[in-house]
Amino acid sequence: MPQERGEMKRSILTIGLLCLLSTSAFAQMFCPLPGKPMPELSSYETLRQLPVLEHGRIKPVDTYAQNVLLRLSGRRSYDKKPAINWLAGVIFANPKMRDEKIFLINHPEIADALTIEPEKKRRYSYTQLEPHINKIIGLAQKSLAIDEDTRSIVENEIIRLESNIRLFIQLSNSFSFAIPHNDFTLTDMQLKEQLQLDVNRDVFNFIEMVMRANDLQIYLSKLEGSNSESWSEGEQQIYAIVNNIFSWSMLYRNMPLHLVPVDLESNTWQSPWDFIAGNVARPEHHNEILFWADLFHFAAAGDQLEFDLTVKALGDMTNKRIKEAESLKNRINIELMYNDWKLLFWAKVLYLLVFLLCLCGLAFPNRFFYGLCGTAAVGAFGANLIAIIMRIIILDRPPVSNLYETFVFVACVSAITGLLIEKINKKYLGFLITSISGFAFLMIAAKYSTEGDTLQMLVAVLNSNFWLSTHVTTITIGYSGVCVAGIVGHIYLLQAIFKPNDKKLLDKTYGVLLGTLGFGLVMAFLGTNLGGIWADQSWGRFWGWDPKENGALLIILWTAILFHARIAKMIGPLELAAGSVLGIIVVMWAWFGVNLLNVGLHSYGFTQGLATNLIIYVVIELLFLGCVYPIAKRKIQT
Repeated sequence: MPQERGEMKRSILTIGLLCLLSTSAFAQMFCPLPGKPMPELSSYETLRQLPVLEHGRIKPVDTYAQNVLLRLSGRRSYDKKPAINWLAGVIFANPKMRDEKIFLINHPEIADALTIEPEKKRRYSYTQLEPHINKIIGLAQKSLAIDEDTRSIVENEIIRLESNIRLFIQLSNSFSFAIPHNDFTLTDMQLKEQLQLDVNRDVFNFIEMVMRANDLQIYLSKLEGSNSESWSEGEQQIYAIVNNIFSWSMLYRNMPLHLVPVDLESNTWQSPWDFIAGNVARPEHHNEILFWADLFHFAAAGDQLEFDLTVKALGDMTNKRIKEAESLKNRINIELMYNDWKLLFWAKVLYLLVFLLCLCGLAFPNRFFYGLCGTAAVGAFGANLIAIIMRIIILDRPPVSNLYETFVFVACVSAITGLLIEKINKKYLGFLITSISGFAFLMIAAKYSTEGDTLQMLVAVLNSNFWLSTHVTTITIGYSGVCVAGIVGHIYLLQAIFKPNDKKLLDKTYGVLLGTLGFGLVMAFLGTNLGGIWADQSWGRFWGWDPKENGALLIILWTAILFHARIAKMIGPLELAAGSVLGIIVVMWAWFGVNLLNVGLHSYGFTQGLATNLIIYVVIELLFLGCVYPIAKRKIQT
């Protein structure tokens, strides 16, 4: 039943898209005065600070713009400009937005089916897609009729494309209420004077007419019972205008860009369209309604001062409706800084720099490279840590709740672990751990960041700050410890090949291996037990053999087996190193591999395309061990 309702809703939305396209409203939005290109504002700084509700979270419009652009194009900026410039161009009806190539189509089969010339960068403009929209809708409806579990990648891509086109059209109509339209044409001079309309114009906008709805209704009531053939041209226009007001109110319901809070208890926000339609009869909201119309006009006219003042006035009106508005304002400012600073990007760059400096330092040992390496490593860790702290403040919760956040958090924990090891070891080993783990995990995190907003609200299964700050954080630290041990295992095997006679070096690395593996075992064991307590309080059972629980148990068993085998002298240091490398595979399965099953109470991080990447990683690790271990064994024995 939920799936049927979801598909029914999609069909209704698709019909709505056809209705939008069938009217002249959308086409007219992108028709500026002949010979007058639309001016652009020099800054949208005030606009990007406005709060907006998306997916249950209040965020700055700047973040919303990046999320939408990422959804449509796979990028967070366009034409070397911020996403907010693109969003402003769309919602304020800049005609050149039709020609911007922002619709990402990953599969050339779709372009071929639409008879569109394939683009090298796989991105297409609305102008290119517009003649084929009816066909896209038809293909999407057929794809939706296929069971979700059996849809191909191409079929899912068609559905995604249709959804993105619909969103683009809706956003393009965000301020259509402020644009003069032929549906609101009135030529009778006397009627215009009586309605207090500009007598020098014949075409008006939705706002101008809907705010005179009561007067229009009075005129319409006088026509009831009379023969429509006897109506004057002005009376016919009044009748058409009243009908069009109703039609537009229905057509533009449930629009995106929820900028206006209306019900704080249920955290309900509305788009300007829905707010206007619901509050036009209330005089206390008339100024705010007119401000939304003014915002469009000042943007279209390129009037920066008036635009900024209007945005600030609307922002103040919003803040007066929000509880703890000052706290929200602070979080929005921090999120804007988070967006601007791109700390995780620079952390990734610095982690890579640390690795390159390590190679230089090992090849040409001197204090210069060592000092640079240390500075870069601390800088990378600092950027990573500050990003996590900012995310905690923005979301008002602990730092780990989805796959993206776990990778960012593990990168940070692994980095500080490497720095602590280097403080004791002072042989570049800790720097190598910091650089490899930090860069690798942030690269994986970057892959998951393309799926949408990384600052997400908590899923229901994690909706407990206390247990989120204990079980989830602890088990993730356990993942980090075992992964660091696996990295040390890689290094030990390579050292055994290239420096088999340097017993002191091998012993130091082996000591680090034991310490990190033990740390990972303790934290994984503690985190699993805390998870059992959480499960007992949340679901009424300590253990349920859930796939995620089994994955955590597998980490504990594997690391415990390695320690018991080493204590019993069944394996040596080389085998322990190889086992630690395999331990990363075990962690990857427990971490996100079990989500491929899409079953159980913990299946909250399921993502498509994960199986292929996981299999490729496992094959690479097995090939590494298959090649390196025999050579290392032979070198150690000789």
